[in-house]
Amino acid sequence: MADVLIRRGVAGLPSVSRSEVPGNYPYEAIRVAKLIRAAGLTVEFEDDKPDRTYLTHDAAEFWLPIIEFATDVGKDTLIATLSGLISSYATTKTLRRGESSGEEVTVPSPVLHVEVTRQGDLTTKLVLDGPADSVLEAITRIESWGGSEDERRQLPEG
Repeated sequence: MADVLIRRGVAGLPSVSRSEVPGNYPYEAIRVAKLIRAAGLTVEFEDDKPDRTYLTHDAAEFWLPIIEFATDVGKDTLIATLSGLISSYATTKTLRRGESSGEEVTVPSPVLHVEVTRQGDLTTKLVLDGPADSVLEAITRIESWGGSEDERRQLPEG
């Protein structure tokens, strides 16, 4: 059994079916799987490779895959893995606008849609929507892993 299961569907987009085969996954699922593996955890997808469809969106937002952690993945490992994952999206960039003006513009943190569940005696779910730096801050401040099944947190604009 894997440490992490990437489930069908797209965090923050309930219109994308979670029961259809082939399974619909955000294109970001590929990157997320690589980052989680780099953190030393094993990753599986809910569907075999030929049964997956990857969706892309032309937006300044990232819809991450629905991530499910196994019971035996400790809270510290879970939070460290999520923090590392979200940190990879939270980088702010400074761009030069126009050669003549030399004006620098800071690009805001992209908006992320994250849904994480953890199996155990009780299934718990965490859903966060907001700027990457706010999502990272929320994850690093988690002291208890719990809440109702349908709990959703809308983060303030950075």
